[in-house]
Amino acid sequence: MSQPIQARLREFTEALLIRSGALVEWSEAAAEGLAILSPQTSARLRCPETVRLTHQPGAEALCANLATDFLDRVLPLLAAEPRVGFFQVPDLYLKRGDMAEALRRAFTWHNARVVVQVAAPERVEYHAWYFLASIVSEDRWEDVIGVTINAQSGAAVSLPEPLTTLDLEPPRGSEAAPPGTYRSAVRRANALMEQRAGPFVARLESRLARDRARIREYYAALLREESTKRHRVWTPEVKEKQEARRRAVELELRRKLAELDERYAVRAELAPVVLLRIMVQALAVECEVFRRQARRMHTIYWNPVLKELEPMCCDGCGASTFSVVFTDGDVRPLCATCAGL
Repeated sequence: MSQPIQARLREFTEALLIRSGALVEWSEAAAEGLAILSPQTSARLRCPETVRLTHQPGAEALCANLATDFLDRVLPLLAAEPRVGFFQVPDLYLKRGDMAEALRRAFTWHNARVVVQVAAPERVEYHAWYFLASIVSEDRWEDVIGVTINAQSGAAVSLPEPLTTLDLEPPRGSEAAPPGTYRSAVRRANALMEQRAGPFVARLESRLARDRARIREYYAALLREESTKRHRVWTPEVKEKQEARRRAVELELRRKLAELDERYAVRAELAPVVLLRIMVQALAVECEVFRRQARRMHTIYWNPVLKELEPMCCDGCGASTFSVVFTDGDVRPLCATCAGL
């Protein structure tokens, strides 16, 4: 292993063991380290409670080396780690001024009149979901897809990477049960997976079409060869044998094409990895929407991190949209596609 990889594995091993309650001594310059583990951690790692740490495989040592079973051994510790984090963003500047004008510039209202009633600060929870996306076929494609959902509105929001760009701190007050955003996040992540994996799927389809053409060409040549064979005596028996060989070739062609379709069959998977719950004090803009004889209140959020209004969530497909059509009776928001525009 290269020195940078060894250094990263040492840091990873040290951090993981300390989080599990171990005492670790492994300096950057030392070839080996030492860890004193709790009985529970010792059992999970299948090693003594006092264990050497090293990059070189050996007995009675935890070897931080990718060429060994290191990742399989530490997997129980990773599985025990919490996969949900709860944070808050310190209060940021909230927009002042005419929100009606801001909404007019940001949104297109196709069939309703929207009147701003009040705008006030509101603590809003955002859910940053991370999914491991994979497509398995004759080849394999993988990516990590992040999706952030406003838990109050259900709209997908393009927040910057929370752990690297936002100033996060522990939340104030008690942790309440979060609103459910999993289905919305999966729907958005599926759309992003289709978009990102598009070139990969296109290459698969191109290779499948190429292999199909080659197989068809090969068996077409066999059929042509069979049909042009000359026989001294053309009897019903000879004709029947020729027809049987033709059927056998066609059957083999269908079998080969079916095998090819099975080999190139695509299986897509989307598995949640981490959820970050992030509290942000946003500006909640209460709007009354008038549609014919019906009216209804809707809340639109001005995001202090993005410094702009967030989209509304389509009640039909869950897409985020600034081009809104409202239904007649219950004044639900729809995107242009769901409204048939």
